[in-house]
Amino acid sequence: MFKILSIILFSFTVLTNIYSYELTDSTKVDSAYIKIMQEMVIERIILVGNEKTKDEVILREMQLHEGGKFNLEYLESDIKRLYNLGLFNRVDVVPAPLSSSKINLVFEFEEGFYFLPIPQGGIKEGSLKKIWGGVNFVWRNFRGKNETLNLSFGVGYEPFISLSYLNPWIFSNKHYFFQTSFKYSRTYPRNKGNSDSTGVVFNKNEVPTYIMNDIMGDLRIGKFLGKNTSVSALLQFNSIYTSEYMPGRTVSPDGLDIFPSIGLDFTYDTRNYMKFATYGSYYYLKLSRSGIFHKDIDLNKFRFDLRRFIPVKLSNDYALVLSGRINSVLSFGGGEIPVYLKESLGYDNLIRGWDNFVFLGEDKMFGSVELRIPLVKPFYVKGSDHLILRKVPLANKFSYRYGVYATVFYDLGGVWGRKENIYDTKFESGFGAGLNFLLPFDFVARVDFGVRKLHKDKYKGQIIMALDASF
Repeated sequence: MFKILSIILFSFTVLTNIYSYELTDSTKVDSAYIKIMQEMVIERIILVGNEKTKDEVILREMQLHEGGKFNLEYLESDIKRLYNLGLFNRVDVVPAPLSSSKINLVFEFEEGFYFLPIPQGGIKEGSLKKIWGGVNFVWRNFRGKNETLNLSFGVGYEPFISLSYLNPWIFSNKHYFFQTSFKYSRTYPRNKGNSDSTGVVFNKNEVPTYIMNDIMGDLRIGKFLGKNTSVSALLQFNSIYTSEYMPGRTVSPDGLDIFPSIGLDFTYDTRNYMKFATYGSYYYLKLSRSGIFHKDIDLNKFRFDLRRFIPVKLSNDYALVLSGRINSVLSFGGGEIPVYLKESLGYDNLIRGWDNFVFLGEDKMFGSVELRIPLVKPFYVKGSDHLILRKVPLANKFSYRYGVYATVFYDLGGVWGRKENIYDTKFESGFGAGLNFLLPFDFVARVDFGVRKLHKDKYKGQIIMALDASF
């Protein structure tokens, strides 16, 4: 009897806290108790609160299963996967030991909105003059199967509208996924030099923008090879038009390029939180070809994006996060490369400290190292206790996540052309510090102070702000 009571006490002190996004030290509480629990068989997994979400959507994400042995690492991983579905504001686990060898696990869910308009916005290129805002209408959990219908639009700088449908799990245990989308966008790119230019660097304030209209439709089908690994194939159609034709802006002299593209990609993702991870890895590889059966556009690209997040524990409940990222694009093939198919640093993917500059080329490489320091660890505020939303009907029934991290960073990047050698490329760097604010609706507001070296002992600092930061 004492043994059962001890297990119950241990279970409540450990398992009811595993829902946190942060790493726990639950696996180090008492190795003897953990050993006992690891030998316990899960009699039942009981799901409570998922009024809309079908049980199969939850259970298929979990490594734990009825009839199998309890595993604390699996449980932590399962709960983080359930959070990353984006369906639940909160997930709690209540253990219910039945004997010294059997246990029930009760999962309690607080579901989010099923259909909601999510405000969205940002500050392009770190400039307050380039603010955009809009609404993302999301019908999540369509039919209770985690399907997503989406209508999104933005106005202001670089307006757009898009429609999409995603089914993340088809064909039962084979776990294929399917996605299709349609998008119209207007962008204001810059180009310096003729169409045969290779790697160039220019100040955005000294090069005028022009209007580029892009209509894009795509179809993607893929398959998960495991809980964290997937491959997919993409077929895409583009119609790109500019009324201000100049050589290099489009291949066609009438300012209209129409062409299909195909691609294959590979993704491995173990991040605990996709928008602002505190541990895990993200590896993305893609091979694409633009201009199938097109006499002028004949371009292949290989790209990769590798990210790693390593917790550095200072105490049992406090950890810094060392984050690293490197991404690169290599182009090969014949034909002309219009500016919209070139690679750049200096827009959304910028070297902090160089936010007034654009690095434009046919190939690129960018790397960043960042130390994340938790000032206010992520926490939840119930809607009924929320200072602003407690009196708002419906909104006060949910929970909202907040957090603050300080960061210290170093960025390095460069671009070059197909005919140039990467070893001859001049890579520029920037460094600095900033604050990241974790906000509801998956916003990550970021304020960075970036510094670049001008010459021997002189530096220049710049403030960079974003409402939709991601790394």
